[in-house]
Amino acid sequence: MEAEAQPDSLEGWVAVKEDAFGQPEAPHKLRFLVAWNALEGKFAVTCHNRTLQEQPEGDDGGQQRSWAGLYSSQALQGLHRQLAALDERLEPCFPALPPALSGPAGGLWALLFPRCPVLEEAELEGLCRRLEAYLGWALELCGRKALLDSLFTQDRGEEEEYFENLHEFRRKALKAQLAAAKEALRRILHRHKDADTLVALMEVYEEEDEAYWELVTVATTFYQYLLQPFRDMRELATLYKLEILKSLQADRLGPRRIEALQKEAEEWTAQVEEAMCSIQDITVNYFKETKMALAAMHKQMEQDRQRFGQAAWASASPRLENLKYLLAKETLQHMRAKELCLNHKRADIRKQMEAFEEQENDLTGLEELEIEYYETQLELYEVQFEILKNEEMLLVTQLETLRRRMKEIQNEVIYYDTCENPDELQASEEALEQTHTPSSEMAQLRRKAQQLETKRGIICSRRAYLRNKKDLCEESRHLRLQQAEESAQRFQEHHSIQIKRDKRKEEEKKKKAWIKQERQKTLERLKTFKEKCPAQFVLKTSRSQPLNSKQRQGSSRQAPAPPPQPLSVSKTPVKQTRNSHPAPDKGVKAPRRKPPADIPVQIFLPPCDPKQKSNEGGAALLPPPPPPPPPPPPPPLPPPLPGTHPICLKLTPAQGEPLPLACEDPPRESASGEDAHNTSKHAASHYTGSMDEVLASLKRGEILLRKVEPSSPAPPSSSSPNDNILAAIRKGVKLRKVSQEPKKEGERRSENELERSIKAAIQRIKKASADSEEEESNEHNSGEWNS
Repeated sequence: MEAEAQPDSLEGWVAVKEDAFGQPEAPHKLRFLVAWNALEGKFAVTCHNRTLQEQPEGDDGGQQRSWAGLYSSQALQGLHRQLAALDERLEPCFPALPPALSGPAGGLWALLFPRCPVLEEAELEGLCRRLEAYLGWALELCGRKALLDSLFTQDRGEEEEYFENLHEFRRKALKAQLAAAKEALRRILHRHKDADTLVALMEVYEEEDEAYWELVTVATTFYQYLLQPFRDMRELATLYKLEILKSLQADRLGPRRIEALQKEAEEWTAQVEEAMCSIQDITVNYFKETKMALAAMHKQMEQDRQRFGQAAWASASPRLENLKYLLAKETLQHMRAKELCLNHKRADIRKQMEAFEEQENDLTGLEELEIEYYETQLELYEVQFEILKNEEMLLVTQLETLRRRMKEIQNEVIYYDTCENPDELQASEEALEQTHTPSSEMAQLRRKAQQLETKRGIICSRRAYLRNKKDLCEESRHLRLQQAEESAQRFQEHHSIQIKRDKRKEEEKKKKAWIKQERQKTLERLKTFKEKCPAQFVLKTSRSQPLNSKQRQGSSRQAPAPPPQPLSVSKTPVKQTRNSHPAPDKGVKAPRRKPPADIPVQIFLPPCDPKQKSNEGGAALLPPPPPPPPPPPPPPLPPPLPGTHPICLKLTPAQGEPLPLACEDPPRESASGEDAHNTSKHAASHYTGSMDEVLASLKRGEILLRKVEPSSPAPPSSSSPNDNILAAIRKGVKLRKVSQEPKKEGERRSENELERSIKAAIQRIKKASADSEEEESNEHNSGEWNS
């Protein structure tokens, strides 16, 4: 008896999706082949995908080309029942299977005992063709996916594609019930116009109240179901957090374990906050639903009151007052839930502003956060105004109820008994006055009305305070927006040059990349040309020009060994150096190969004393050698100052390697006799005079030369430019110390500026927001409106 009274269990049942078989399918061509397998005693069913077989290999997209399976007659009949449940038109299409195929005489027993009755081959062939036709009809009526999954499904996961998720299915069912309850209430609201009399309207009101409470019940069930996972998460996260805190206080743990536990506690705290935010959002949605329903009912009842007179409407006025009270209460709950969400959002923005210093040093992001805080605060003020408005509506509704009750008491008719003696009438009046003392119901109603008026005054003062705070917040927001706009405009004005420079640099960078690419292409073409034409060739440049055969012969006669680059000293008057460029030295002959490290230097001297001129006259009268080919003219020199020895430096870099030379005015005591001796040896073979004249000229000008460090030996002529570069790298470059103090001070200044900006922004938002705990604690208890 007890087992029969228990409801049926839903264990093992599944919910099938509504559109599991209604999705459109791509065009396909399937071919079914059915044959009888005598060894197994089953039907062999094969399916070929002709659509993929007609396509080339590799274009199948990972889809299967064919399927196969063995089915007994009982399995085929079960398949037919499933397909017939999808489409009833398949019911008469399934061929009748003979019982001999499913009995013990079929299959292997027929081969072992040939006397057992077996169907003939022609009958089996016809039965297989009828099964093929049945599968073709099932393909057209049920669809490709349903048929193939019914025939060849081997994975349990493929079957679950047709089933609904139980949690999602329950959510959809509850949501459908909520939608049905809302629709029922909407239909009843449309029936108000059809009620001509107040009696009929009161009946509609009763149905409307029932529909509303049904809506509240369904909505509560639905949103409680949505809240349950987040409540579980909140409880679980809080439990784990408390356990971690207890273990941190009680146990002796290492620093790594403590750090890991603290990090885990922070994660659980974040999950608690996230769950709280979700609970608040769902709560806001619930009160929004109930508020919308009550607002529609109240609006419709206000329209109904205009259709009837005041005396007739007196019987429906209590319901209207109750409806106003419920609407104000639900709106108040909705606004308070929304206020919690905005407070949480505002706290998050403030945390981001306080932690902004650790993330990045950008004042623009700080300005954006401050503006967002102002917008959130303004929205919070609007919500608080709605809260005060609904609190005042609750008070007004209660005051109207009290005043109506007081008016009824005042208008109450008192009946006296008949009296023959006037003294008896006076005694009855005194007894009546004693019963109606100031502590009666009228006095209580007046005292309660006075309390409600006091609360209403508090609400009015609170509204005025919030209005002033809102004006201040709007002014701060407007000022901050104006400052942001001015800073952006100033940035645009003062940094336009930098923007142009950046654009120019970008263009130059692109141009350099293009030149590098073209150079690489040119080198590749030269490399290809060298590979195709391996013959020797010479490149002629403006800096290194080959000498002809006659000049080479002349140079070989006069100079048997090719000396290094000379240091030639020419004596010219001052006027000539000022008015004309220095002429090339005729006594210098171009060698065949120039070492890359030698630097020719020409020193022009002013006119000397007459004695020196007489001494140098003999040397100047020597016949000059034949002149070499003229080199390219040097750049013009600036005119030297009078009384000084101008120095002209001529740089002849080697092929593909420029060699810089720095020449300064050295002190007169810097040159030594050894330097003069070396320089005289350097220029002996190319100077037009004798050795004594060269030495005399160098001695006269040695006070103008400075002592230099001995240079590294010049690499041989066969060395490549890469070797010279490597030698320079090995020599090294002297670095000087750079003080980092100014940079640190600048960074410190920027950090201080950012810190000051953050503190100033926090002070501004504190002034613009009325969110102090003292002000909120001074408000009257909000629990009075929940009762």
